[in-house]
Amino acid sequence: MELSTNKGPVREKSGRSIDFGFLGPLVMVAVIMGARYLFPDKLAFFTEASIYAIYVMGNNILMGYLGYVSFGQPFYLSTGAYAAAIYFAYLGNSPIVAILLAVAVGLALSAVFGPIFMRLKGNYYTLVNAALCAIGLFTYEKLLIGVTNGNDGLWFRARIAKMPFLDVRLTSNLFLMVCVILALLLFLYRWMDKSALGAVFRATKINSRKAKFLGYNPYAVRIIGFTLATVLSTIAGALFAINYGFVNPNLGENSRSIEVLIATLLGGVGSVYGPVFGAFGFLGIKDIVSRFMSRWEFAVGIITILVLFFFSKGIWGFIRLIGKGVTEKLFRKKTAGSIGKEK
Repeated sequence: MELSTNKGPVREKSGRSIDFGFLGPLVMVAVIMGARYLFPDKLAFFTEASIYAIYVMGNNILMGYLGYVSFGQPFYLSTGAYAAAIYFAYLGNSPIVAILLAVAVGLALSAVFGPIFMRLKGNYYTLVNAALCAIGLFTYEKLLIGVTNGNDGLWFRARIAKMPFLDVRLTSNLFLMVCVILALLLFLYRWMDKSALGAVFRATKINSRKAKFLGYNPYAVRIIGFTLATVLSTIAGALFAINYGFVNPNLGENSRSIEVLIATLLGGVGSVYGPVFGAFGFLGIKDIVSRFMSRWEFAVGIITILVLFFFSKGIWGFIRLIGKGVTEKLFRKKTAGSIGKEK
């Protein structure tokens, strides 16, 4: 059991729980940065996986905190990417402005679709988002072909400018910027999880009537969750655009919707750090398996089934379980030693 103080979570004397506390996001990002230097030839992978973790964080809010399964997340990801790409191709060259523009687009999408979609439940929400994803793909590929260049995509790497304090045109500097953004978002994500907002999200998921009885508006709460999920997806889309210097409609294909769901399940649904482990686990498996077989989805599917059967709380849940066992064992030894000294 976990106690909470103004300094963050602390462990009870039983030693049954383990938590990184306030430093958790820093520890997580420090591990990623350390791994990047252990495997210097995998810089592109660590950059992509860190961006993908932000994308999975958004889906985890819907799936883990609100109980919604969305097949439309690629639409929000690709919209954020196109917002940045169109800005770079036609309007300006600042990476910061591109990211802020993606945030604004995410808020606009939430204002348009949130009040409508959050009235739906279960399969209706899932199918409506899948339809929206298909509409978005057709829009970027055909209807806006004069702006997006259709399947040829938008190329803009040469137009990305150097920031005053960091030249993100260099891959190592871009990785650093992505890590800083990931750390900041993890801080906010952890705050959300520990705050009343996270508790209300879960209450709305479990029993919306009881949440309403307590004085909360479940509909408004779901709109807030949808907004957070959408903005995180559009931010990830903008970072993908900056990373590749290229965007085409394939980023928003319907077939990609299952990938973020698998990554969420692999990491651990409804957990703070699960999205990070899910993103790195999913892309890592994909990277390794694709070297040996073209249909990497087969191996990923089998591994996902095994994880769900044997580790229902995902990779992060399994790590916490091991940590819990180790801390309990150490606590028992310490307690036994103290009793022996007293005797």
